[in-house]
Amino acid sequence: MINDTQIRNRLLRKILRIPIDKLKEIDNFVSKLEVPSDQKEKNLSFAGSWSDLDNSVFEAFTDNLVHNRQKNKRRIDE
Repeated sequence: MINDTQIRNRLLRKILRIPIDKLKEIDNFVSKLEVPSDQKEKNLSFAGSWSDLDNSVFEAFTDNLVHNRQKNKRRIDE
């Protein structure tokens, strides 16, 4: 079975054989495959969402957090 390192090395060897005029095309293709930056931006879009949340609401939420999670877990298990 081939592992990640072997696959990466095989890809690098192939890239070294690609004609120079095709490198930009390969770069564009690989850029489209890179997902983590998009996911990071989506996650960061929630930053500050609760900044205007009333303290009493926040405390009630955190005090009941464990109970609510257990309640939801039971529902999922059923």
